[in-house]
Amino acid sequence: MVNLKDRFGAFINGQHRCPTGFVGRLVADKMVRQHQPEHGWAISELALQPTDEVLEIGFGGGRAIELMVEQVTQGHIYGIDLSPTMVRSAGRRNAQAVYEGRVILQQGNVSALPFADQQFDKILSIHSLYFWSDIPQAMQDLCRILKPGGKLFLVLATTWINADGEKIVDPLQATLEEQIIPGMLEHGFSIAYLAHGPDNRQFNNVAVVGVR
Repeated sequence: MVNLKDRFGAFINGQHRCPTGFVGRLVADKMVRQHQPEHGWAISELALQPTDEVLEIGFGGGRAIELMVEQVTQGHIYGIDLSPTMVRSAGRRNAQAVYEGRVILQQGNVSALPFADQQFDKILSIHSLYFWSDIPQAMQDLCRILKPGGKLFLVLATTWINADGEKIVDPLQATLEEQIIPGMLEHGFSIAYLAHGPDNRQFNNVAVVGVR
């Protein structure tokens, strides 16, 4: 029988994938606070331009969008997230930019992206790749909606740093290096590699980077 602790753990994991209701808003607020280093790193690496058309997948509480709005002053920032709760939360955080039409948020899934071919200059995702059901297929679709020369930047943590400072690497990193990155090069990306980013809390962050 599954005990209460296991049930609670499964519930919280589900809230990270698709936050809902009051608990979902609390989880999202916590992630906004915890992921500040990742936000700064990713946005810096994207080298945003004022006229860029940008997409964030799994935007959560909308903090990265809030930061990007300061730089993308003439283009548009689109966001897609599984959770209607996060669409509302990020919409409130970016209410003025939404009102002005500079930010467009919607509920949706990376497995069915409702965007035109070559629509975006930059695509960003922070800590959502774990939940994608078919990563190779998603990569092909992301390449489809990127403009030639456009950049993809997907942040995730693949290494846990224990109390003794030892780094424990998740098998996901080998999958990225041996399967996902080579597959990106076969399906339309001119450049694809794994970038190493900042440590945050007990995790080391990396990014799947692709240029069409």
